[in-house]
Amino acid sequence: MPRDVLLRKLVYLRRLLHDLRAFAGASQAEIEAQHYAVERIIELLVGVASDLLFHILAERGMQPCSYREAFKLAGQNGLLSIELADRLQLAAGMRNILVHMYEDIDYAIVHQSIGDLLSDFADFIAEAEQWGGR
Repeated sequence: MPRDVLLRKLVYLRRLLHDLRAFAGASQAEIEAQHYAVERIIELLVGVASDLLFHILAERGMQPCSYREAFKLAGQNGLLSIELADRLQLAAGMRNILVHMYEDIDYAIVHQSIGDLLSDFADFIAEAEQWGGR
């Protein structure tokens, strides 16, 4: 992946984190009132991070079939720490529930997850910066 593409996507991830940070102190009721914004930010965080991984993994001859698998393979292949890859697989699962509505959305879980999402995607950015455009 060209370094400029990597850097552009990392800048976008930082912007998404900034937007999500606005909800860090929000109540569950406020999250529910603004649920479209919160859901979209989560969807984009997972999608953009996964897109980066799809490119990097493809360069290594791997083609994950899902967002969750992209994070798993990234951990198994040293692109991400195993612990972070495991946590991001959970974020991918949340994204799937939000987008595909496999089950009812539990806004208490979304509300409680915001701090973890902020931390985990900040960690993703920090680890991705080390890839150096490989």
